[in-house]
Formats: sequence, structure tokens, C-alpha cells
Amino acid sequence: MNEHATRAQQGRSRRLFLLAAALTLTVITLALYWPSTRYDFVNFDDDQYIYDNPWVSQGISADGLKWATTATYAANWHPVTWVSHMMDCSVYGLFAGGHHLTNVLLHTLNTLLLFLLLDSLTGALWPAAMAAALFGWHPLHVESVAWIAERKDLLSTLFLLSTLWAYARYAKNLKSPTSDFKFHYAAALFFFALALMSKPMVVTLPFLLLLLDYWPLRRTAESRLLLEKVPFFALSIAACAITLAAQHSGGAMKTLHDVPLGLRTMNAAAAYGWYLYKTVFPASLCVFYPLPVSAPLREGLCSVLVLVVISGLAFLRRAKYPWLAFGWLWFLGTLVPVIGIVQVGGQAVADRYTYIPLIGIFIALAWSLNQWLAAHAPTRTLAIGAVSAWLALCIVLTHEQLQFWKNGITLYTRILAVTPEGAMAEDGLGVALSNAGRGPEAIPHYEEALRLKPDSVHAHYNVGIEYAAAGDLDHAAYHFSEALKLNPRSELLHNNLGTVLARQNKTEAALTEFRRASELNPSYPAPYLNSGMAFEQLGRIGEAADNYAHALKLDPSDTAVLNKLAHLLATCRGTPWFDPAHALELATRANQLTQFGVSSYLETMSIAEAATGDYTNALSTGKLALQKAQANGLQEAAQRIQSEVQAYNQVGRDGRSSR
Repeated sequence: MNEHATRAQQGRSRRLFLLAAALTLTVITLALYWPSTRYDFVNFDDDQYIYDNPWVSQGISADGLKWATTATYAANWHPVTWVSHMMDCSVYGLFAGGHHLTNVLLHTLNTLLLFLLLDSLTGALWPAAMAAALFGWHPLHVESVAWIAERKDLLSTLFLLSTLWAYARYAKNLKSPTSDFKFHYAAALFFFALALMSKPMVVTLPFLLLLLDYWPLRRTAESRLLLEKVPFFALSIAACAITLAAQHSGGAMKTLHDVPLGLRTMNAAAAYGWYLYKTVFPASLCVFYPLPVSAPLREGLCSVLVLVVISGLAFLRRAKYPWLAFGWLWFLGTLVPVIGIVQVGGQAVADRYTYIPLIGIFIALAWSLNQWLAAHAPTRTLAIGAVSAWLALCIVLTHEQLQFWKNGITLYTRILAVTPEGAMAEDGLGVALSNAGRGPEAIPHYEEALRLKPDSVHAHYNVGIEYAAAGDLDHAAYHFSEALKLNPRSELLHNNLGTVLARQNKTEAALTEFRRASELNPSYPAPYLNSGMAFEQLGRIGEAADNYAHALKLDPSDTAVLNKLAHLLATCRGTPWFDPAHALELATRANQLTQFGVSSYLETMSIAEAATGDYTNALSTGKLALQKAQANGLQEAAQRIQSEVQAYNQVGRDGRSSR
């Protein structure tokens, strides 16, 4: 076989290996994370990001796109992430499995893209495949994939890898006068901007470009390196400024009083060691690891020692093993924005923060093993077996870790198993149980959260809701009042305390709370609705009608307000506000919005029809309301509607007799 034929055969073999590796990475990654497409949303940021976010949950809209590009909601500015969630809501609605599917596809795409990028940069197929496999299957990355609200990790990484790809094409074609290197440079800037608008953690990417110049591009002798990075650094600085402003305005950034500098410094040092340890031994993982009460001096010093040793080794071997310095500096540098010197939130470390940084560790490991095998051929089988076993273990552990993301209950139960005595987790588990219709089970968890953190406004509010639902109005009023002592400017708390007071027949006191709620937030419709009901209870019909009308003006599609105002206008005979025609119009709209499926709304519609003299339709609507009430086990309502139906029937017979 001549040389040309040999090279052709090698090329075909390489293409087959590349295709097989890409197919294997894709199939295993998809299969590994596919169970998450059957999972629910979790009440840990998924509410803020998707199902309780009115801008996102309605899907793509002009107003939504404007909001996405201007809002610093949830203490972040990441318009690309918001638009991604909006697109999901347009396609899947609020079917959580669809949102999970998008995450799975993005993670699979990132895994494949990393493999192809590393192969393109180095020509080393199997080390590229190994690094990509570790990235795709490592348990530390479950959080970024299984948590819908962490979509920003997946998107920012997708655009980061795209930036590196475009930059590498630019650098390789730079000296060719016929190449389109300017296009690739512009593409790199464009992808970097998208990455920053997905998650600003990627602000260190300009340094990654310099690392890429060092290895594998080997451009360190060129004079243009820093100058060509200036636009990238400019984007990073702008993103840092926007992010700091967003996090400060959102109250997410901790002050030095909250988290002293000594604690931050030692925790940051310890965090590097923790991430390395969990890379090798990824056990006892969960979504929240609280900050320690005091500075972790021992862990921090041990971690510093490890960092110094590895850094020294990478520096000394940089000429012979450049990938060691490349991978190590990648790991150290990309963690800087989230290492905790600027403390955002109450976590000490987070699995999701490793999604990009561990790429550096995986590259260093894969290329070092490749070098070892080249120098120690007899150990090849043993080494390959060890790597295969590690990858298989990663798959098993990732599968197990994925189970904890099925829903909020499994998620918070896992947090409590890993980090006991956690007020946040107790409160979150309570919310998850409440959302699952298991309110009585939630109360002990809220109470435990308050024992651990007595000043938790959120826990006071949540347990107040559950006590109110259980009919324990005294305890509900107490917890809402305690929460208001901590946060007196919460319109939600004032409104909820008012509803409890109204149920206790303390109507004037309730009206005071509703008035305060509407003063704090004039665009909040609930206190106007509740004020209307309180005034109606006092017989002050005009004030009740005015408050219902104002609530309806704030939210024209609020079916509860439509029903209340319709009922009032249809039943206040002998007053200036009696208006059965308008009442019927409002009641019809309420039933149209609920697809004629709510018995109380149908009852109001039948009352309005009777008030207009249309007893035939009143009888028909009343019978439908009776069927709905009986089907839903609403015995008291069914008895009341039954008597109304009999009255309509009697009036109808009397009318026919008189004719």
C-alpha cells in the first residue's frame, strides 16, 4: 500500500472513530438525562423564572421581549435566558417535561460541541472524547441540567464554546490573505455577547482566549494578542457593571456586615478544595450548601496548600505539558466570579458553579493520561479500564443524583439529608408539600424553619397561609402580624392579615389592613376585592361596588371580581346600584373565562338572568350550576342552588298559568 493510500485509510478510520465517539456521547447523554423529561417544576427559582412569572409564562410577546431586555428581575440581567424560557412557554405551555427536554438537548449539544471543539483544536480524538464524556456525565453537572431555572448555565456554555470555536477559526486563518478571519472575529464577539446575556459568570472568557493562544494555538509570540482582546474585555467590564447593579438592587449581594471579609476569604479558599474533592468523590451532593457560621480556617489552609502544590507543578511542567497549565488556569479563573469574594446569596459552594470550570480539569486529566499512555504502553489496558470504570461510575452516580430532582419534595428532602438544621430547606419543603395539596404536613416544617430562623418573613407568611386554610385563624393572624413586624411595607402581608381579620368578623380592622395594602401598592387588585367584600358585609353597597369596580379596572380578567360585582349588582334591589343587565354581562364574562365550569359563577349568572326577568335561562343555568356543585361535593352550595332552581321553576309555571 503506497503512502497516499495509507493516509486515505487513516483518514477514513479517523472519521469513523469521530462519528462513533460523537454518536456515543450523544446517545448516552440523552439516555442518562431523559428521565428528567417526566419531572415537575421545583419551588426553587422555577417559580420566579417560569410558572409564576407573568412575563415568561405567557410565552413570546412584544411586551415580554421588551421586559426581558430591560428588567433586572430576580437580581439578574440575562435577556437571552428569559427569551429562552419564553420560547419554551410558547411551545410547551407550563408542561414541565417540555422545559426539561430543552435543558437535556442543550446539555447534549454542549457535550458534543466540546468534543468537536477539542478535536478541532488539538487533533487528539480520544482525549477530546474523554474530556467531553466527563463533562457530559459527571454528577456535579446534574444541577445545571435537571434544574430548569439553571438554563442560564447551559446557554452561557453553549455560547462560550461557540466563541472559542469562532476565535480559533479566526486565529488559524489570520495570516491567510484570502480568509474570512474578520467574519470569525466578529462571530466570536457576537457569541460572547450572547453568552454574557445568558449568564454573566462567563466574564472571564477573554482570559480563556489568552489561554487558548498559549495552548493549543501557540500564538504567544504574536504582538497583537492583547490588542485583539480589548473588545472582549470591554464587554466583560460592561457585563460586570450591569450585574453588580442588578444584584445590588435586587438585594442579593451580601454586605461585609452580613458576611465578613475573613469568612469570605477562607470560604473561597476552602471552596476550591471542595470542588476538586467533589470532582473525584462526587458524593452527598445537593442544591444548597449553607455558608458556615465562622471562617473555615482548617479547610481553607489545607485547600491553599493543595492549590499551591498543583499550581507549582503546572508551572514547572508548562513547557513539556502545556495542557496542565491551560486546564488548571481555566479551572482557577472561571471560578473567580462565583468563588464568594463578592458574596451573592447564602451558599458556600454550588454544584452548578462547576459546569464551565471543570472543563479545564477534564482537559488536563485527559491529555495527561494520553501522555502517560504514550510513554507507558504496557499499562494501556489497565489505564483504559480505570477510565472506563470511572466513567461508568459517573453515569451511575449521575442517574442517582437525578432522582432528587423529581419535584420540590424530593429536592428539599435531599437538602435536609445532606445539610440538616437548614431553615431554608425546611421552609422550601413546607412550600413543596403545600403545593402538592399536603398543607397539614407542611405546618411542622414551617414551624421548624421559624425555630431555626425566627426572623424568617417567608416562613411566617407560609405557615400563616396554612393555618388560615385549616381554619386556625388566631395562629394565622399571629404569624401574619409577626411577619409585618419584620416587613411592615409588604402589601401581601397586610392583605392576608386583613382577610383573616374579616373572617374573624373584625371587619373595621380588616378594612384598615386592606387600605394599607392598597396604599403600598395601588396596582395590587386583591385588597380592593377584599375591601369590597368587607363593605358588602357591612351593608355599605356603594363602597363595595366602587372597590369591586376598581379591582376589575386593575385586572379585567379576574373572574372572582367579575363574579362578586355581578352578584352585588344583581341582588341589591332597592338601591341605586341595582343593575341586572350589567350584572348579567359581568357574570357571562366570568363564566366564559372559566368555560362554564365553576358552580358559584354559574349560580351568579342564573341570579342575574332571573333579575332581568329571564327565568327560562335562569332555570337552565341554575340546573347546570347544581350539577357542578353536586359533582364537586359542595353540599351546602348544592342545597342553596336547589332552592333557587325551584323558585325559578315556580315563577316560570306561575307565568305560564297567568297567560
